[in-house]
Amino acid sequence: MTLDQIPQQPDSASLIEEWTGRQESRVETIEQWPLNALNSLIAGRSSSPALDPEIAARACGHWMYFLPTVSQSQIDVDGHPKRGNFIPPLPQARRMWAKSVITYQGDLVVGQQVQKTSTISSIASKSGKSGELVFLNINNKYSQGDIALREEEQTLVYRDHQDYNDNVFTLRANATPEWSFPEQLSTAELFRFSAATYNAHKIHYDADYTRNVEKYPAVIAQGQFIATLVLTYALAAVNVNRCKHFTFKAVKPLFANRPCFIEGIRVEENKIEAWARELDGRVNMLAEIIL
Repeated sequence: MTLDQIPQQPDSASLIEEWTGRQESRVETIEQWPLNALNSLIAGRSSSPALDPEIAARACGHWMYFLPTVSQSQIDVDGHPKRGNFIPPLPQARRMWAKSVITYQGDLVVGQQVQKTSTISSIASKSGKSGELVFLNINNKYSQGDIALREEEQTLVYRDHQDYNDNVFTLRANATPEWSFPEQLSTAELFRFSAATYNAHKIHYDADYTRNVEKYPAVIAQGQFIATLVLTYALAAVNVNRCKHFTFKAVKPLFANRPCFIEGIRVEENKIEAWARELDGRVNMLAEIIL
């Protein structure tokens, strides 16, 4: 093979121009089993008012649907689907779910068909001390015909592998909580959540891969799982079962079998600030909930 035959990695500028605005759409029937799987993990953790059993009984229930059911040959070494179909072929090896902004307009009802339309709303490349970071924003809209049910703006971050440095995480919650729930997520729970969401990312169950390849000290709790717990506990604390908006931002990895606390405070009549933190007070996730 000559030098001009060697495949070249696409640069960030060309990806931004070519992939921004790319869209895909799927239709799926809302089935009961995924909700049962989620409820089995959340059961006993909250006492929020009950929802109709035929409604997606958690505000994060949409994550149980439209799962990445690509063929096994299309799964990459990290467990994620290979890039280049909807997700651009970014060269950075590590992928992190950094943030979501969710707006609730209606319920996902069991037995009904829902359409999910995903659009790459922006791609931005930034250089830092750890190298190039690529921020990929995906807008997900859930609807039935002309009726909007839910919208989520999701931010993913891609970067190269590097050794984990625990000392860089110093953020602490700036409020005294009104509620505090202790948690210690086991590897069995993380595996079950990965199974329910068909998430094969190895950092959530493969300790050897996590340590040797992605350079973390232990298996990592899913950001979606932490966010689900943060929202579940917050709604239970104020005795409601729905909200209008939910925003969360991942701050620090939470490792399996490490004690943590899910906490929050009602700062206004319709506004909650919530977070997950470790024993030493450092924050794993920050969230804002509008009722």
